[in-house]
Amino acid sequence: MLRGPVNRLARTVAAAGALAAVLGASRPAAAADQPPRVRKFLLGVEGMGLQVPGLQPKITKIDARYLGPTVTLAGIGLVGRWEVVPRVALELVVRSGSLRYHSRGDVISQDMVLAEAGALLYLLRNAVGHLAIDGGAGGLVHAIRYELHDRPRGSQRVGGATIHVGVDLEIRLRRIAFTASLRSLGVITDVARTRTRGALFDGVPESLRRAPVAVFQTYLLGSVGIAYRF
Repeated sequence: MLRGPVNRLARTVAAAGALAAVLGASRPAAAADQPPRVRKFLLGVEGMGLQVPGLQPKITKIDARYLGPTVTLAGIGLVGRWEVVPRVALELVVRSGSLRYHSRGDVISQDMVLAEAGALLYLLRNAVGHLAIDGGAGGLVHAIRYELHDRPRGSQRVGGATIHVGVDLEIRLRRIAFTASLRSLGVITDVARTRTRGALFDGVPESLRRAPVAVFQTYLLGSVGIAYRF
C-alpha cells in the first residue's frame, strides 16, 4: 500500500539531486565567464629622498666642511591615483621631508611639505608592470628653525610653487601595488614674503630676514612605496 508514495518520494529526491547537479555544474562556468574586476583607484604610502641645494643662511654661518652643494631630505608621502582611461591616470600627492644641519654646536632644522597634482601617461603596460611618464604642478612650504648655542632662537617660513616631470613604475598585483618614481622639480620660492618668528630676528635688516634659499631652484625626487588598489 506504500509502494505509490515511496515511488513518488524516490522520483522527487532523484529530480532534486539532478537539479542540484546541474546548478552546481553551471555556477563555475558562469563565474568563469565574468570579467575580472577593474581596479581604477590606488592609495598608498611611500618613502622619499629629496635632493635640494644646501641652505646658505645669512643670519649665521654653517661650517663649509659640513655642507656640500646639495643635501638630501628624507621623508614620507601619501599618494592617490585614479586611472581615468586605460593609459591615463590622475594623481594627488602630499610629501614631507626633514633635514638637520649641525655646525659647531648650532642646529638648523629644515622641514619641507610638498603638495602636487599631476597626470601619468602609461607608455608600457602588461599584466603586472606599468611604466609611465608624468607631469604636474603644486606648491611647497619651507620651515627653517635656528637653535644657536650663543644666540636666541628663531624660525622662518616661506612658500613656493613647483612644476615637475618624471617617470613612474607600478608593479600591480591583485590588490597591492608597488610604486617607484623619479622626478625633476622646478621650484620658484617667494623669498620676499618670508615670515619670521623669535628674538633671533628682532631688529635685523630685511635682507637677513629672508629665507636662505634661491628664488629659482631645481630639486630631484626619488620615492618607492606600497599601495592598495580598489
